[in-house]
Amino acid sequence: MYFLTALACAIIAGVLYFLFKDRKALHLDILAIIFGAATLMWLVDCIYSAISGEGFLSFDDPVDGYIALFTVLGGLFLWIILGFILNNKDKKVA
Repeated sequence: MYFLTALACAIIAGVLYFLFKDRKALHLDILAIIFGAATLMWLVDCIYSAISGEGFLSFDDPVDGYIALFTVLGGLFLWIILGFILNNKDKKVA
């Protein structure tokens, strides 16, 4: 479930990046990279689970929903923090 959630977020972030490429202050490229990296991480985890004899995707464990929610919230939190840093690094304090 968390792999599919990260994949959906990566696709949405990629589409938003291509639609709003001219708005550099949003840093949607960073959001797409964050969720793309999370998708790659969960893909490796799913492959490892399949190799070890478990299912590729798991929908049985209720903890998977919390992991998916934490992945989305963590990615958005990191994007917001990096956005603040990158948008304020060139401003000088008077």
